[in-house]
Amino acid sequence: MVRKKWKSGAALILSALMVLGTAGCGGDARGTSQPAPEESEAGQQTAGQEQADDAQGDQEQAAGGDLEVVKILGRNYTYTGANGRTVTLRDWSTEGRSERWKKLEEILAEKGVKLELDLIEPDQFDTTIQTMAASGELSNYDMVNITPLDDKTKLNLVKQGQLQPLSDILENYSEGPYKEFAATDAGQFYEKRMRLEDGKIYWVTDFGTSVYEGEGTNFVLGFQIRQDWLDAVGKEIPTTLDELFETLKAFQEQDVNQNGEADEAVVVNYGTFGTDISCWFGLGIDVTFIDSTDGNTVKSPWYQEHVKEYIAYMQKLYENGLLKMDDSQSGTYMANNQVACVANWGTEMWLEPQITVPEGASYPWFVPFRIQAVEGQTPLFRGANKYNPGWTATAVPASSDKQAAIAKIFDYLVTDEAIRLTENGIEGVSYEMKDGMPSNKLDGSLENTDAVGMALWCNGSIFPRYQMNTDLSEEMSTTIAMAETNGVKNNQSGKKDYTVACIQEPEHRIFHDMNGLAIPTAEEIDRTNEISTDLYTYSTELLTKLIMGEKSLDDWDSYIKDLQELGLDELISIHQARCDRAMK
Repeated sequence: MVRKKWKSGAALILSALMVLGTAGCGGDARGTSQPAPEESEAGQQTAGQEQADDAQGDQEQAAGGDLEVVKILGRNYTYTGANGRTVTLRDWSTEGRSERWKKLEEILAEKGVKLELDLIEPDQFDTTIQTMAASGELSNYDMVNITPLDDKTKLNLVKQGQLQPLSDILENYSEGPYKEFAATDAGQFYEKRMRLEDGKIYWVTDFGTSVYEGEGTNFVLGFQIRQDWLDAVGKEIPTTLDELFETLKAFQEQDVNQNGEADEAVVVNYGTFGTDISCWFGLGIDVTFIDSTDGNTVKSPWYQEHVKEYIAYMQKLYENGLLKMDDSQSGTYMANNQVACVANWGTEMWLEPQITVPEGASYPWFVPFRIQAVEGQTPLFRGANKYNPGWTATAVPASSDKQAAIAKIFDYLVTDEAIRLTENGIEGVSYEMKDGMPSNKLDGSLENTDAVGMALWCNGSIFPRYQMNTDLSEEMSTTIAMAETNGVKNNQSGKKDYTVACIQEPEHRIFHDMNGLAIPTAEEIDRTNEISTDLYTYSTELLTKLIMGEKSLDDWDSYIKDLQELGLDELISIHQARCDRAMK
């Protein structure tokens, strides 16, 4: 998985944050829309929107309304459809372009709550949040998305008194739903991993629990190939590495995308091991990973048996023009119909609508599969734990006095009604019932802005995403319905079949991330920070250059020595300690 790096200047931001202390907690506790004297440029850009929202709130009060306004700072989540068209959370919330958003507002209004959003554009979000945390501007809000801040920075905010315990808010003000969730085994798992040393929770993340045929499990990831292109060249799903290579060559030789260029290729981030091809060789997915096939032991792919064979195969793909980096150009590759294979969730359905195919061509359809890459090694796969904490972080500044209203929001977010609205939307608008299960509509043209799958208020936007007791069969069935609706000729059930096969082999799953680890101690954070930047940079550059042929496998021992000198073994030990606290 890609490790998020801070942009330049982050060290200065951290230094400012560490010396600000509680002086940064000033500001209007009611969260007024007037900019603070030191307000960031991005904050000033949204002041006009805030003032408009305040005016609307005044009108509601004049009309006899009695809604408690909760001011939220978040990311303007953007969904991209076909031909590069986009729809954003701001479109939904301020331009009346979403029935789902209107429904959310109606439900919260019935509970006496009104949302006021201050949304930062995605390309500015990380830097803006870091700057606002350092300057104390977060105190202007009632809820904030602090996902870009690393654990040390979040702990500093807690130490300085800039965040209030969310656990206290939910314990004292929840009217039932959240407390009921927290009392379940899943809720206990979730809260145990979020509590700090004082026993309180100061930020929460996404969380999901899933079942299939009554058993706890979760979604899986896989390497996926274009079934429509297989049909076009008369080939089946590859069963060997050689077959995969020859199939990819056939895609280019027969110009399967009909653009006159030999540009059909695998698009993955080969600077990490999270390509899913690596799993076929028995490898983990990042510099360190939790090997759940071996008693939750933390390991590194650099030490694993078949790592050189994996790199050699990726070299072969790259040398023959069959491999491209998943980077800022990936959206263009996808939209231009150049992507032959991806590494993604097994039941994903959001990539296909982004692809523009020639007139008369079949609907694009990705199907996941596994190959036994080396003798004696069962191909592994990436997957989530049945109790699956996410990657986002939502907090409440100490200055907020909207505790009761915030508790009402969280009480709603963990309900079945909220989960259905978030995941599927409104029947007849963004999903249909088929065989007793919801089947999401997806509209690549974005004429129907609600037909984008998951609601735009999640995925690191303004709310944590709760998916309690998700029946995986629903999404599996939705994939088949989507294939049928779009005229997919072969392998309509391919996404489901792969997912079910993996679920039935839990002994071959490795965790797809490190989110299940206990929150690190301050000492662990300090040492990890000292190690991780140079280590991850070196690992990424090394793996990339090896695959591109700019470095030789002949110098392997020197590379391992470099990794060790940069702290690889110590990082494994730190992660193992956190793993043991969380899972043993």
